[in-house]
Amino acid sequence: MFQSTLTFLHLFPAACEDLRGSRLFLKLLEAVLRTGNRMNVGTNRGEAKAFKLDTLLKLADVKGTDGKTTLLHFVVQEIIRSEDAKSEKESAMIIHSSKDEQLRKQGLKLVSGLSSELGNVKKAAMMDFDVLHGYVNKLETGLEKIKSVLQLERQCTQGQKFFTTMQSFLKKAEMEIEKVRGEEKRALVRVKDITEYFHGDTSKEEAHPLRIFMVVRDFLSTLDHVCKEVGRLQQDRTVIGSARSFRISATSLPVLSVYGQRRENSSNDDSSSS
Repeated sequence: MFQSTLTFLHLFPAACEDLRGSRLFLKLLEAVLRTGNRMNVGTNRGEAKAFKLDTLLKLADVKGTDGKTTLLHFVVQEIIRSEDAKSEKESAMIIHSSKDEQLRKQGLKLVSGLSSELGNVKKAAMMDFDVLHGYVNKLETGLEKIKSVLQLERQCTQGQKFFTTMQSFLKKAEMEIEKVRGEEKRALVRVKDITEYFHGDTSKEEAHPLRIFMVVRDFLSTLDHVCKEVGRLQQDRTVIGSARSFRISATSLPVLSVYGQRRENSSNDDSSSS
């Protein structure tokens, strides 16, 4: 149980690294932010610096004027166009009539791969931190019972081999539990850091420390579905309109510090593709 608990705890830092280090995920957030600002141009929400990841879950609810495509369809196609532009020089020798189609397929394949790229995030979302914490508590309770039994050693004239073996086991088990407790604390710190990175104030997230993973997991499920639909739209040569063609305004996008700073540093690199 010690080893399995450690394995689960190591999953959380890995998921945090995936979220922070995924170029495509950050690029998707950039695209959502730009799109939201375009939709809200001329309003007090038109110059947002960042947004909470919960907003991602609402993208599929914002319908275009055609009543079929959603804001997420538009965002996916925006990223595909951006990736197409980067790949165009590498594909200069492709016959022009087929080049655009091939680049679109490459871009869509890249976006579709985000779900696999963030596989650790989806696994982490399935974990219940309270359950893991409960496992360790049960182990500690079991060790206390062993200590109670070992107190009988002075009263026994037989079974010394048993007591010696249990003393050795107890010492190793206490070291393992201490190790698990340390990993538990480090995992919580990493999860808190990544939540602050994307959400700013984490006070509202404390009751559900792994909620950020659940939000991303649910979004990736929707993204997979939309990518399949975008692939069909490409085959049908259907063109999705501009950001301003969507019926309702985007949800308020509150300014946050850390992600906002990263967004400002990287937005210049992507602005030419918008």
